[in-house]
Order: sequence, then C-alpha cells, then structure tokens
Amino acid sequence: MPVPPSLTRLDSRVEAALGASIAVLHAEQARPGAAEARVLDAHRALTKAETAVAFERIRLLICADRQRRVDDRLLADLGVQLEVLEDAAASRDQAEADLLEHLQALQNRDAPRSPAAPGRSR
Repeated sequence: MPVPPSLTRLDSRVEAALGASIAVLHAEQARPGAAEARVLDAHRALTKAETAVAFERIRLLICADRQRRVDDRLLADLGVQLEVLEDAAASRDQAEADLLEHLQALQNRDAPRSPAAPGRSR
C-alpha cells in the first residue's frame, strides 16, 4: 500500500533527521540505528494518532449531520463523540511531543561538538 505524501506535520523534520523519505522509511528499506529507530517508532505512533483524530472527527461530523430532531439524545450523542475526539487529540498531542523529544535527542547527538570558547586576552 503506498504511503501518502504527508502523514503528519513533522514528516519533513523526520525525513531531514533520518536522511530518507517517509515512503522509504515506512517500507522498511532503511536500516536505522537505535536512536533513528526510536524516531521512526514515534513517527509511526504519531501517524496512528493522526489517523484516529481524523476518524473521530468524521464520526463527529456524521453525528452532527444526521437529519434528526435536536433533542437531548442528539446533544448527548454529540457530547460523547466530542469527548472521544478530545481524547484522540490529546493522544495525538502526546505522540507529537514524544516524536519531537526523540528528534531533539537525535539532533543533539548528531550536532558537532564545538570546542570550549577560548578566553579573551587583553
């Protein structure tokens, strides 16, 4: 199954950090090290969370779009579906934070270490 061109808003950062396209990474053609594997796993988790948010959003829209009388039952159904969407969004936000943390750790590891700045002499 082909991978869509963009799965998350952090795809370009993942590609830059890992040096391969999302499609290649998801096809498991890359052989990442431990830190890179953590980034890839976190990206997969974020992708699943983004999918859950999209699914629950559509369910909320379908619930709201029904041709039925606005009554306590409809309002209760909307309230329940909104809570489910809020939970999915919170999970997505946590997955995004986890991915950012792993990306930062990878970037810190790969950043060139600068020697201590020489003292000024007068």
